Amino acid sequence: MKHTVVIPLYNKEAYIYDTIRSLAFQEKKVSELIIVDDCSSDLSLVYLKDALSFFSPQFLQTDVQIIELEENKGPSNARNIGIELATGDLISFLDADDCYLPTCLHDSSSMMEEENLDVLILGILLLPSNHYLPNIKSFEKEMIPFSEELFLIPDPLHTISSPDFIMGFGSNVVIRKKHLEDIFYERDVSISEGIDLWYRVLKKLPQRSRVGLLNKACIEVREVEGSLSRISPTDWKAIEIPIIIKRYRKSSNRYDQQLMGMYSQRWLEHAMERLPSWQQKGLFIFNHFTLLVKNSYYLKRRNS
Repeated sequence: MKHTVVIPLYNKEAYIYDTIRSLAFQEKKVSELIIVDDCSSDLSLVYLKDALSFFSPQFLQTDVQIIELEENKGPSNARNIGIELATGDLISFLDADDCYLPTCLHDSSSMMEEENLDVLILGILLLPSNHYLPNIKSFEKEMIPFSEELFLIPDPLHTISSPDFIMGFGSNVVIRKKHLEDIFYERDVSISEGIDLWYRVLKKLPQRSRVGLLNKACIEVREVEGSLSRISPTDWKAIEIPIIIKRYRKSSNRYDQQLMGMYSQRWLEHAMERLPSWQQKGLFIFNHFTLLVKNSYYLKRRNS
């Protein structure tokens, strides 16, 4: 199967060489590589072209496209452009400061073909902490093993709301392109946009679709201070209500409520970790108290 990889690029001059190198030495060559430069203001674009030139022998079988945007519009817009241009049977997204491990494309393609999977979620290794995700212990009973590493997820709309499950973090999803024909990342959203997209995808999958988890490190995700998810705001108001909670806060659907419950917990943990003072933390809780309590009930009901 042809595999398209989309890289949104913005000010990653320190990392883009390693990202391209990780693609150059995949056991299975990437069929199509689309890099969307989101109007970088550093030397990312120069280093990208240098890396592609240096590794050009490794990309002889790859159709490489570089899209240079004239205005910075965020990673969701860049990924959406990649979706529109992609022609592969499979598509995945790779952040410009992350790397695929050498067997990533081979394993994902062969396992999806052998087990007739529509979506495959990949394990990630955080660096430099060397912390592996996901920890499947809390939701292992919700899956059916194909092997020691590969699992079928019979009810992904339920499993995605497990606090230890990760989908969209580190762009750890490979999907058959046909399932992304009319679904795109929400523009102007930079936090939780990944899980928001993939949950909407799961809800629209045909009834007999098959979703799997490859529980091994396939992607190295850098823990980079200054990235959007690691910015520490000085005011509680700067931590917006996540798009997932805005979208489903009036929903009576059980899965929507479970997802809100799980993500509300992550939102609260993020605020408590990033806000600079107890006063700001208290203001955050006070102003979102009703929402946090209601969503914690949904999570408690999910886990009971």
